[in-house]
Amino acid sequence: MKSILPLLLLFLGIGKTTTAQVSIRENFRFRDTLKVAKYRPLENGYSVARIRMTPGEHTILNPEDVKALKDQTIIRVDLVYSDYPYGKDFSELNRRRILELYILLPEAFNSSIIDWNIVKQTGVESQRDMHTYFHGFEIYYRKMPTYQEEHKIIQDIVEQKTPPQDSSLLKVFERQPTWKNMLVVTDVTGSMAPYTSQLLLWIKANQKLKTFKQIVFFNDDEENSNTQTGTLDPTGLWTIESSNADKVIELAYTAMEKGNHIENDLEAVCYAIKKYPENKNNVVLIADNWEDPCDMKLVEFLKQQKVPLKIVVCGVKDRVNTLYLDLAYATGGSVHTMEEDLTNIAQMGNGKTFKLNGMKFMMSAGRFIQIDN
Repeated sequence: MKSILPLLLLFLGIGKTTTAQVSIRENFRFRDTLKVAKYRPLENGYSVARIRMTPGEHTILNPEDVKALKDQTIIRVDLVYSDYPYGKDFSELNRRRILELYILLPEAFNSSIIDWNIVKQTGVESQRDMHTYFHGFEIYYRKMPTYQEEHKIIQDIVEQKTPPQDSSLLKVFERQPTWKNMLVVTDVTGSMAPYTSQLLLWIKANQKLKTFKQIVFFNDDEENSNTQTGTLDPTGLWTIESSNADKVIELAYTAMEKGNHIENDLEAVCYAIKKYPENKNNVVLIADNWEDPCDMKLVEFLKQQKVPLKIVVCGVKDRVNTLYLDLAYATGGSVHTMEEDLTNIAQMGNGKTFKLNGMKFMMSAGRFIQIDN
């Protein structure tokens, strides 16, 4: 079962003017069915919500637990069912289960980074066994920290009480000694505290290097984005032009207090180049791998402005958010992770493959896709 998408879209009435037509991304799919004797929750460091269903039924038994996920960053979704009676076709049942999840959590179906899996349990031997097996969705998510938790993470790292567990930013900065007087546009929403702390730690420890000239923190948490070509809209945006670490740290804390995980990366870039046009060729965008920019519609504008974005993607593990590859390609920029720099992305063409962080990617119809996991 390589993809339930065609059946799902047919059921939702795609082809007509529907909400689903807008809300499900074009390349949404489940991976090939995984087979296990009995499903066990993964120990992958993320929180997990068990969305339960009765064997053979499609109704979600705990819908409130699904609704509670709307403000969380979902990483992986496993649809778990049992192959009992053995050999029965469960495609229709699973399609209805996916529809039930869509009705309660449509936002998840428009994410480019969620890992969708169908898991078939093969160990059931009798009807009596069924109640000992889980049926439904296991949804793994990155729990949104409170402002107090973010503040403590940053304070401990900046004061060098604890080392950063993921040193993406520090590694990138160390590899880029030629980056001087950069215009930094950085995400301070939700779970970016470990990376915000590295930015502040670098500034504090390397003030004489003058790596950065201006910094724009963004924490907008609204879906209305614009190119900032008219009157500047500073909502959710904070700027500073200083190498004084204490002043930058103070502003960062102010910027962190509001916002969630709707991320206006491109609007923030538009704001930055409008406010500091003399530095538009030195923009470094610090982005969260596990969140999609909600304003990719602004790509064409940035392309026209010829802003070559240097994109530092934070939190890369087994997947890279391909929207940031698309953005770097469109602007003639580059992509940087903790382990590697991809500086020739503008030379990629349709059908050409390349590797980043050991993962394989290909451009298809003008967009990048990850072709292994």
